[in-house]
Amino acid sequence: MTKKFNIFLIFFLFLCSKSLSFSPEIEQQIYIGCYGNSKKYIGPDKAKTYCLCTLKKLNEKYTDNQINEIFKQQPKDIIEATKFASIYCEKNL
Repeated sequence: MTKKFNIFLIFFLFLCSKSLSFSPEIEQQIYIGCYGNSKKYIGPDKAKTYCLCTLKKLNEKYTDNQINEIFKQQPKDIIEATKFASIYCEKNL
C-alpha cells in the first residue's frame, strides 16, 4: 500500500510541477523583455541575474494562461501583479 502511495505521490508532484512551469516561448519573452529593460540600469551581468530570478519567482506563482492574462492588463496592473518578484529579486542581487 505504501509503495503504491509513493508512486502516486511522485506522479502527482510531477504533473503539478509541469503544469506550473511556463512554456519555453513565454519564458523567452519574459526574459528578453526584462533583460532589455534592466541592462540599461543595472548592467548586463546584474540584469541576467535579476531577470532569471524574476522569471523563476513568476514561474512559481503563475501558469502560462495566468501570466498571459496579466500581460494583457494596464501597465499599473502588471506592475502590481509582478512586484513581489521584482522586490524579492532586487533584494537578492
